[in-house]
Amino acid sequence: MIDALETLTPVGRSDTLAQKVRTELKEAVMAGRFAPGEKLTIRSIAGALEVSLTPAREALYNLASEGVLELRPNGSVYVPELTVDRVEELAKIRVALESLASREAVRRMSDAEIGPIVAMNDALIARHESHDYSALIALNWQFHFTLYRASRMEVLVRMIESCWLMTGSYLNVIYPEFAEVSEGITNHQQIVRALERRDADRVATAITTDINLMSDALVNAIEHKKKARKS
Repeated sequence: MIDALETLTPVGRSDTLAQKVRTELKEAVMAGRFAPGEKLTIRSIAGALEVSLTPAREALYNLASEGVLELRPNGSVYVPELTVDRVEELAKIRVALESLASREAVRRMSDAEIGPIVAMNDALIARHESHDYSALIALNWQFHFTLYRASRMEVLVRMIESCWLMTGSYLNVIYPEFAEVSEGITNHQQIVRALERRDADRVATAITTDINLMSDALVNAIEHKKKARKS
């Protein structure tokens, strides 16, 4: 009988680097640092992260296989452009997943875990007031996922992460217009207040509102981009 361990392929240094490159790219996409439709080349990624071409290639194609990036027939990799239908579909999925994660987080998290989330929200508000939208987007990601990880449900968090990755490229597109309304900031304060009261229902409701506000802004951005192309 063949030992199963003998069938495994040794993991080399490039494998470790590929995972690190994948993590960097994933966080950059989720934070909206790439524009919709932007081409990502193996050479440019390798140069930016100071790695060889092999781990950069593996990371790009790995994210493409997950649907985070788009692999075209000629082998080029692009940040996907969203459609209204896709945004609306993702919003429905996110409401289901993120309301569940937030409820479980309220139930399971310790008092000590609430403080950092409140501090992140305070920093987020400060970035909003100073119009530092790149930092605001990054803080928003940290705020939400610190809350969701408190659910202690790793599979659920990975599913939520996949949804965020599919919309991340449009986050920069909706600013500064989205910030001018300030509904998102007000709603974040509702999340924090409900969290401090340990009110799982109100946290989940505010999370749902947050998702719908962002979804509406994304739809408006997509439709505006369509009109601009036609004119």
